[in-house]
Amino acid sequence: MSGRDRLVDLAAERGMAHSQMQDVLHRTALRLIVPHLDDIAAWDRARQTSITDTAIAELSDSLPQVVALALDGWPSASKAVVEEMRVVEAHRCWRAGGSRADVAAVLGIPADRLIRQLKSGESELLPHRLTSCDLRKRYGWTPSAIGMYRRKGVLPPPDGRDGSRDWWWEPAIEAWERESALHWCGFCHHAFISPIGLRAHRTRVHD
Repeated sequence: MSGRDRLVDLAAERGMAHSQMQDVLHRTALRLIVPHLDDIAAWDRARQTSITDTAIAELSDSLPQVVALALDGWPSASKAVVEEMRVVEAHRCWRAGGSRADVAAVLGIPADRLIRQLKSGESELLPHRLTSCDLRKRYGWTPSAIGMYRRKGVLPPPDGRDGSRDWWWEPAIEAWERESALHWCGFCHHAFISPIGLRAHRTRVHD
């Protein structure tokens, strides 16, 4: 039975179209591989010295199947393997700080198409990046407040720039948020740097 036959059977068992089954497997593969992007080169070198996938997986706290998938791609699907590796390289570019245009170039698609896919949720790049607009939504801040917090060094410096927009890694902002012990308004869920600011907001807006 060929790889394609097995995929067709798998899709039929789940009442899914062949393309839908491919998409599910594609997304699953990415989620398995992405946490180990930095390990793939070492895995390849280890395998070239005749170390087994099982031994490599044990050293990396992973599974032999994940090692094989990262190094070999899907069995008997050369075109799919090329596409899979292109996606892995795109994630590597993203994690290295590449712009959306850089990532789109790796994928071989127009940048505006990738941007639309990211906005719609059709595509996902991890870890997420946050722009000033995202911070405004997250904390209820105005653009002038964000500018002031940046000038005063309250916010950490951006991790990168994509076109005209600065961005921060979401995990970096989450870590900053925990360390800063922000003061949240229980009525509108806006965040304030100091308790004085929170009290003034409550008096002005909610009392």
